[in-house]
Amino acid sequence: MKNKRTLATILGFVALAALTTLGIVRGTRQVQAQDQAPPQHDRISFGMVGITPGQTLRVNVSNVIATNDSVLPPGPSRVAFIVINSHGDPIRHRDGSPVRRVVMLERGESAFLDLNGDDLQFPPGPSRLQVRAVVNVFAPGPTDNDVPPPTDGRIVPSVELFNNANGRTVVFIGNPGVIRGFNPQPDPPL
Repeated sequence: MKNKRTLATILGFVALAALTTLGIVRGTRQVQAQDQAPPQHDRISFGMVGITPGQTLRVNVSNVIATNDSVLPPGPSRVAFIVINSHGDPIRHRDGSPVRRVVMLERGESAFLDLNGDDLQFPPGPSRLQVRAVVNVFAPGPTDNDVPPPTDGRIVPSVELFNNANGRTVVFIGNPGVIRGFNPQPDPPL
């Protein structure tokens, strides 16, 4: 009886050691060094807007750095904008590709992304789809001191919903959208 208990204890320790060893060996991952700092970026999210057939949602972005501004590094800013639904999933064209655009904006340049309601598949029932725009702004590469420059204030986004038939604006959401970590409240009085 004592031999059975000793044998069971030993087998338990052996099994535990084998599982631990297997976990350590399989759990290790290779790490690769980067040759430069990863790009900083800001994520600017807008609120929900309802779009119907016959309307177009336009997401606008403008690089507002002056051409002679020597404080910020030269070069374009990479901007990726996408339109998502109320669940956070990308809105897709009829061909299945996401409604998305990536642009390199030089100082003073602007770009836009259009989402035409006539090109969308609407769910059964009321023909209205809730969508929202998200803009990601990536800073240019590192400066001489290898510190990525700030990305705030360089790109000004806006969202416009207009009727296709007459071009009239139905909804306009201007700058600023909601910047992650941004608190628009003033400091309390002393």
